[in-house]
Amino acid sequence: MATQWLIGFLNFWHRGEVRTVRIRILPWHVFLGLYTYALAIATAETGLLEKLTFLQTKRNVAKHSTESMVVNSLGLVLALLSGFVILAAVSPKYWNDEDVILPSKHLQISIRTFGAHREVEVKLSTSHT
Repeated sequence: MATQWLIGFLNFWHRGEVRTVRIRILPWHVFLGLYTYALAIATAETGLLEKLTFLQTKRNVAKHSTESMVVNSLGLVLALLSGFVILAAVSPKYWNDEDVILPSKHLQISIRTFGAHREVEVKLSTSHT
């Protein structure tokens, strides 16, 4: 948490490098976000399994009871929903082409995404406006 605040503070004071840094760390940002999300889903699934296992071990709940079916259904729905969320996050259909303007008025970087392939185009404008 402190690292996030420190990086945010430094980016506020060094605005020139912000766009280039954002471009460089975007893949890592997406990876770490999805990794954290997947760990949270795995923790939730493990908690459901652990609770149901303990209830069944102590003979409080039968293996095919209504409560067992509800917990199993909840686990399946959670797994499917998380799969759709991850698919939506990595799907190129939802990514936009973006033009990044750097501090120099004459340098423009265009990033286009085609599936798993990214095309980066650098243009140097010689017009003086």
